[in-house]
Amino acid sequence: MYIEFDLTNITNVGGISALADYEIDYALQEWSRKYNITYAVKNVKQFKRVTFEQDEYYSLFAMTWNQAKQIYALSKWRIVSDLNNKIEFNSVL
Repeated sequence: MYIEFDLTNITNVGGISALADYEIDYALQEWSRKYNITYAVKNVKQFKRVTFEQDEYYSLFAMTWNQAKQIYALSKWRIVSDLNNKIEFNSVL
């Protein structure tokens, strides 16, 4: 299970936008400090994956991740729990 941020619509010619990647990292650090939760991050192609040690943290993240909608990169995320049944971002949002 992991949180996945979609960076496919935030790319520049050279790949993932460094600014979008930085915005997500900064917001995750702030969230982590606020709730005292550790996480791991991995960039896979055009996605940023965030994992937690305990499953309960995914629910907490979903309930408390209330980032400003004007920053597109922070609002395009989903929880992926079954790799074989991933659905498209557009059908979730």
